[in-house]
Amino acid sequence: MTPFTPLPPNEHGHIARPASPFWIFGTFLFSYVLNILGTTAQWFWLPDFFAITLVYWTVHQPRSVGMTVAFVCGILMDVHNGSVLGQQPLAYVTLAFIAYSLHRRLPWFGLFGQALHVLPILLVAQVLVMLVRLWFDGLWPGFSWFLQSFTGALLWPLWSWLMSTPQRRSAADDL
Repeated sequence: MTPFTPLPPNEHGHIARPASPFWIFGTFLFSYVLNILGTTAQWFWLPDFFAITLVYWTVHQPRSVGMTVAFVCGILMDVHNGSVLGQQPLAYVTLAFIAYSLHRRLPWFGLFGQALHVLPILLVAQVLVMLVRLWFDGLWPGFSWFLQSFTGALLWPLWSWLMSTPQRRSAADDL
């Protein structure tokens, strides 16, 4: 393998445009609103949209989104949930670190192969939150609580397709 390995093309064989900072911010805002609606509905199986968005942008835009953004997102979720301050930042920073360590490998897989990589990342973050909750509250959430990670991995192909919508080029753009 040469030191100058080309970047993986998107699903149509074209190199994607760089993401706009406004689009990245908008997707984080949208996922935050979805998380707020999910916690008020109290559906335990709904994925953590913030976490999925964080993994996506950490993999695809590692210079723009990283551990600082993960920490801020975690603080926002802790404030919203009224939980122990620091449990979500710990999980999100760990999530961003693992996603960053896979940011060169993950785009080479198809969307379903990526989903298989995303599942353990989401599970690690959820286990960290559970361990902090067990330490402070002593309450076991049950195995059904881990459905969030599985639904997040199932949602990954659609979510990553939606996140990359403005970056896709048409065939006319390449001419």
